[in-house]
Amino acid sequence: MSALAVKDITVRFGVLVAVDNVTLSIGTRELLALIGPNGAGKTTLLNAISGFLPLHGGEIFAGATNITGEAAHRRAAFGIKRTFQHAKLADDLTVLENVLVGASTAAYPRSLLPEWLHGPSEMANLRMQRDHAVAMLERLGLADLRNVPAGEISFGRKKLVDLARALITDPDVLLLDEPTAGLSEHEIDKLAELIARIRENTALLVVAHHMGFVNKVADRVVCLVAGREISSGTPDHVQSDPCVLAAYMGTAA
Repeated sequence: MSALAVKDITVRFGVLVAVDNVTLSIGTRELLALIGPNGAGKTTLLNAISGFLPLHGGEIFAGATNITGEAAHRRAAFGIKRTFQHAKLADDLTVLENVLVGASTAAYPRSLLPEWLHGPSEMANLRMQRDHAVAMLERLGLADLRNVPAGEISFGRKKLVDLARALITDPDVLLLDEPTAGLSEHEIDKLAELIARIRENTALLVVAHHMGFVNKVADRVVCLVAGREISSGTPDHVQSDPCVLAAYMGTAA
């Protein structure tokens, strides 16, 4: 059974069809990369899967469960977490506090309340969450920034904090929107190593333009153009497809 499956997904903005009847599935421990030129519908597809945009057709399944009508927070409860192309952090909170927000399932992030407002069991759970968050930041090379306000760190580091926040609850499915944007080549190599460990228990759908990164991490690739799938298969197959070369690389088919 697939960890995530979307069937005949369509998303429209007025008369513009941004995602046009797209079907794909991802198995547990599989990484599917989504490529295509700007405006191809990649981020729109992630927004639809994660519940940030309504569908105009199609269905979404988390495992065997149809989550098509569920709100974004309910989809997160089904184990689907995501990052954003532009990291959405609370700039006045520290890096560690931003990650702890991802660990909270309450409407208000109780993990940020003073400890004296928690009962003994909650305090123990809070300490466990903080230890887990610090360990996650260490894995991403961000431990030295944990007490720094998020508004004071670079764009690339914000992307990594966004990733740490998504990973804090060990999701079943992780949607990554341009995770390499703003990262140095060294940071991209480190990210590829981290993803190799993440995928041991997690299915990933990754929107990416950095083809070197895609070649390192992807099992399969789907190329979208104008909201439609034009090619799918291994990274080598898709990158050598004449349709992809024409539409994505800008060369003649």
